[in-house]
Amino acid sequence: MKRRNLIIFYALASLLIIFALATSWEFGLELGGWLPSDLVHQNESTASHWVHVAINTAFAALALAIMSLLTRRLLHELADKEATLQRAEGERRNFSADTAHELRTPLAVLRAHLDSLGDSETTRQLSQDVDHVTRILEQMLVKSRIEAIAVKPDEQADLSQIAIEMAAYLAPLVIKEGRSIEVLGADQPLMVNGNRFALEQALRNLVENAIKYSARGSTITIDVMGAVNGNGPCMRVIDHGRGVPPEDRELIFERFHRADQRGSGSGLGLFIVRRVAESHGGHVMVGDAPGGGAMFTVQFPRSG
Repeated sequence: MKRRNLIIFYALASLLIIFALATSWEFGLELGGWLPSDLVHQNESTASHWVHVAINTAFAALALAIMSLLTRRLLHELADKEATLQRAEGERRNFSADTAHELRTPLAVLRAHLDSLGDSETTRQLSQDVDHVTRILEQMLVKSRIEAIAVKPDEQADLSQIAIEMAAYLAPLVIKEGRSIEVLGADQPLMVNGNRFALEQALRNLVENAIKYSARGSTITIDVMGAVNGNGPCMRVIDHGRGVPPEDRELIFERFHRADQRGSGSGLGLFIVRRVAESHGGHVMVGDAPGGGAMFTVQFPRSG
């Protein structure tokens, strides 16, 4: 859009320049002896007035024709380039998704073989590595799908239902890791203009991030809130871990950034959260949780 505006501005500026040249053209003809001086002054005779009008009209028509052709050609070339970029981006997303999808089956087979080998330190470590790669592939599939999502104006999602169902889905993992999970503010439906799949993935990534960095024995909280103090509804995930230093609060949402390089994260989780928030016209932010820890908030725009 910016390029198109620039082209239109260039066309109009060129048109003004040609008009100026058309006005000075008569003066040049007079100096060269090609046009009688009495034709330059409109008030000297009716004939000279209409000659003056005819010359300016001809130059104006020529300028409009040239600028129209030039602008049309430039806009056509711009549209072609945008279409090419969109096709290339679509092919890139499809390649990533297809690659991730094809690798899931052999990884599942490998995991089954490892489970059949019995319990040992080696098999446990290998199983963890396979699970880690499998989760990275899942994140790649989610990322490819979310990048293609366009939230429809009439599309609705219930934040309360999403919070309750995601807490139930992840509860076994939370308990296995020595934490507990609770949901607040979900006693009644909280509707937003949103894509359910994308919002589920954002919340899942936030909870998994909380599991990773919260202290054992602590509680992870999912809190959904309606519009408060002029802000739209929001969805929060609160943990009681070490928190996020202020200097890292923008970096953690970048693609493939990992706060703990020794960890097993993919570096895509929080990036996906930000993309989901932005695709819904909102934003995600992180701050300090009451009592210590991190509080991630996905803020949605006000309705209406």
